Amino acid sequence: GLLSAVEVVERAVEAARRLDPVLHFVDELDAGTALRLAREVDPAGVLAGVPFLVKARTPPGSPILERLLAAGAIPIGTATRARPGPGSQTYGWNGREYTRNPWDVTRSPGGSTAGGAAAVAAGVVPLATGGDSGGSLRIPASFCGLVGFKGTYGRVPRAVGRAFGGLTTAGVIGADLDDVVLATSVVSGPHRLDPTALPHWPVPILAEGPFRVAYLSTLSYPVDPGIDQLIRDRLSVAEVIDVPLKLLPTDDAWPVLSALDAGRGVEAADVQRARAVRDHNNTALADLFDRVDALVTPTTLTVAHGYDQYN
Repeated sequence: GLLSAVEVVERAVEAARRLDPVLHFVDELDAGTALRLAREVDPAGVLAGVPFLVKARTPPGSPILERLLAAGAIPIGTATRARPGPGSQTYGWNGREYTRNPWDVTRSPGGSTAGGAAAVAAGVVPLATGGDSGGSLRIPASFCGLVGFKGTYGRVPRAVGRAFGGLTTAGVIGADLDDVVLATSVVSGPHRLDPTALPHWPVPILAEGPFRVAYLSTLSYPVDPGIDQLIRDRLSVAEVIDVPLKLLPTDDAWPVLSALDAGRGVEAADVQRARAVRDHNNTALADLFDRVDALVTPTTLTVAHGYDQYN
């Protein structure tokens, strides 16, 4: 039978309390506020009564949170993330314990949206919010068998500055593709706090006819053979096109972006080289999409690492 919003939220809170001592995905649980919102929710909202977790340190007035609340979704608390630090932080930390992967508690759920991914994979909530610069939604989704979507910059508005030189985008992670598509449509579109936000885009409908897929097994780095074979097996039902794609390596990009965010001086020549790499790669990808409908790549080079490894 049907469950009320209060019953759904109560079940999510109970599951969080039961599983967090093992998985350590909760930053802060707020059952009182969640139940109050569930009692007051407008049933007409497209996400009415859907519980979710908010990535820790998300600003209270952020557009993504504002829009999920307006659609009737119910935050039950905040989820763990990686501690601030250099490079890619693919783990979670609640101040005492590392966040664990529900599929194997000796491994990390990825990061930096660690707690949200662990909670969704464990069935506590169907959705969690996050942000993605270099994989903070996509890597946890890969490690936990979920859907993590990083949209085009500006599709989901942000209320804060251009983290990592404008590479960071807000988004959601979920267990079901349809849930992620729906939530993304809810949080997308122009916003008064973000002058870079793009107009609302409808979900594209694929044209009839063959769907052409290009598979790129490596992006300058070797991929675990097991991951490569698994993707090839999944693509066996599609029309896969073997196309050469020569992208320039982006190894030097992260030190430059980190230095810019920290306010440190960066040589003009470094910025110019980074722009040249970006322009070359953008052109190569644009040419590729004249011939194919989708480019498939591995999300991560390896399977999930140990829960206490930093990256």
